[in-house]
Amino acid sequence: MQLPDPLRLGDTPLGPPVFLAPMAGITDLPFRRAVARFGAGLMVSEMVASTEMVTPRPSTRASVRAKALTEGTLPVSVQIAGREAGPMAQTARMVEDMGTRIIDINMGCPAKKVTGGLSGAALMRDLDHALSLIDAVVGAVGVPVTLKMRLGWDDDCRNAADLAARARDAGVAMLTVHGRTRAQFYKGQADWQAIRTVADLPGRPPLVANGDVTDGASARAALARS
Repeated sequence: MQLPDPLRLGDTPLGPPVFLAPMAGITDLPFRRAVARFGAGLMVSEMVASTEMVTPRPSTRASVRAKALTEGTLPVSVQIAGREAGPMAQTARMVEDMGTRIIDINMGCPAKKVTGGLSGAALMRDLDHALSLIDAVVGAVGVPVTLKMRLGWDDDCRNAADLAARARDAGVAMLTVHGRTRAQFYKGQADWQAIRTVADLPGRPPLVANGDVTDGASARAALARS
């Protein structure tokens, strides 16, 4: 399989452009160590909730900080989520101080406990607010900031290209699009071809196709269709 050329985000060179997606309860530090041995170009942490990261409760803060641990030369991005600009910016600065070289913003999580708090994919229903969070994080740190999203909230709100264009203009260094809407959760097949609406944006940053990429064959198909 012919892969795209390796990427560099800021001062961080990435290996092969096949990345480990963030998965709650799975992509902890031991799992990322294991995946690194197989040559993934980038590993993304479990989602870090900004309100929990900045809480004054030491036990909660320590638990969340553990999700954001980085190690040595592992190319790791820490994914953060939230709905308020202040805690998002503060969390971004904290994980930058912990050593992460890339910060990812979650605007794709479909879980009700996340979207019910107006975080994750719920932000795709209010692009002005989404952009305010992006601006806050990009302005708070010196490391590259990336963004993960879905195709939209539902079939009546497929606005990934609009969000991607605004993120591009705000200085986001890389985009990841999951080929489903929030309404679909993980049902059916990811629509890689729909990701082309983002791929065709002029001047866009590097784009990662996400969803149902589980082996070489699905990776080839995702690349070809998106």
